[in-house]
Order: sequence, then structure tokens, then C-alpha cells
Amino acid sequence: MRVLDVGCGNGDLSRMVAALVGPDGAVVGIDRSEDALAAARDMPAAAGSAPIDYRVADLAGELPDLGRFDAIVARRVLMYLPDAAATLARLARLAKPGAILALQEHARADLPCGPDPLPVHRQYYTLMWNTIVAEGGDVTLGYRLAALARQAGFTIEQARSEGVLLQPWEPSFLPTLARFMLPRMIDKGVVRAGEIDHDALAPLIEEEQRSASGAICWDLAFLVSARFDG
Repeated sequence: MRVLDVGCGNGDLSRMVAALVGPDGAVVGIDRSEDALAAARDMPAAAGSAPIDYRVADLAGELPDLGRFDAIVARRVLMYLPDAAATLARLARLAKPGAILALQEHARADLPCGPDPLPVHRQYYTLMWNTIVAEGGDVTLGYRLAALARQAGFTIEQARSEGVLLQPWEPSFLPTLARFMLPRMIDKGVVRAGEIDHDALAPLIEEEQRSASGAICWDLAFLVSARFDG
């Protein structure tokens, strides 16, 4: 199979797909960031994987001539584009008849929730999504993902949402996410420099999770898998 990874970033999903496809296939990863693509090229794929060709492309505009694909995948990309419907229409032109489309996005909800009060998690969740809004992200796109794919000419095979759960005994990924997000929060004016001390926030997040009497539902992930009818 020949697979296109849309908005591949540092190539995590590209490498996963390349391992599934195997050495007789091919993967093309596209992203607008030269820095992200350079990082992707520095990371080797697993033995026996398909070769990966990383290319620069502006997903908000016309795509380069990439040929046609047996599968197109995208993860947390469409929500950051100015016109996701137009991008999906352009991707449809790259799909072979019967091609697979697999999309994952997130959407803002009244979260996090669980059996206990979660003031620290709720504060951070609000700051995170406010930052995405300030960056121009579409925080409702996950809810409309299936409708947009259908509008672009794909037949929906699965459309579902999964809760991202944090268990009290598991390590939390939120301190790492908070460290990654903090410069973006400051850049967009969601918080002022020095207003949040990551080294103080991280243990508060971890302690609130450890002391919870059950799972914390942190976020909603939306998946759409479809076929191209063209």
C-alpha cells in the first residue's frame, strides 16, 4: 500500500504506518514545518518498514503532485487548518478508488470529570483549550469530523469517540504536556510569563490524580474511518 500521512510532524504516525505497511509499500509524510520534517528524517523507522518520503506542503493551500494513495491518515491536524472541508476535498483527489481514510481529532468538552473534585486538572484543561482557541484552532471539529469526511466524498465505516482516561496508579502525561504547552500559552497571552510555575504545577497535577478514587476522564478523542467512493 501507498499511504499519505497528512501533517506528519516529527513522523511518529508515519513510522507506525510504515511498520504496518511493510517493505513492499511506501509512506509519504507531508508537513509545512521544515524543522519538524528534519526531526522526522533523523528518526529511523523500524526494521522491515516501508520507506518514508518526507515532503514540505502547506495543508491550507493546494497540495503538490504526490500521486495517488491507497490510504490517507491524519492525526490532530484538521482542527488547526483554516478550512478543513477544503483540505479534505483536496485529499480526496489524491485517493484511489476504495482508498482508506483514517482521521483522529480532539474536541473541547465539559471535562475533565471523575468521582472527585478536580480543580487543578480543570484549571489546566481550561488553559490548554483557551490556548488552542487563541492559536486559531477549531475546538469543535471532532464533533463534525464524520460529516466533513462524508461531504468530501468518503463513505463512513466507523465514527466513534473515546475518553482519554487517567488512572490513579498510572504515570501522568500531563506534566510533560504542560511543559510543552506553557510557551504557547505565554505566546498567545493566555497566561503571563512567570504566572504559572511548571515545577510547582506538575506535582499538584500528579497528587490530584494519585488521590482520586477512580478514573479521570481527561479528554475526548474522535476517530473516523472511511472509504473513498471515487
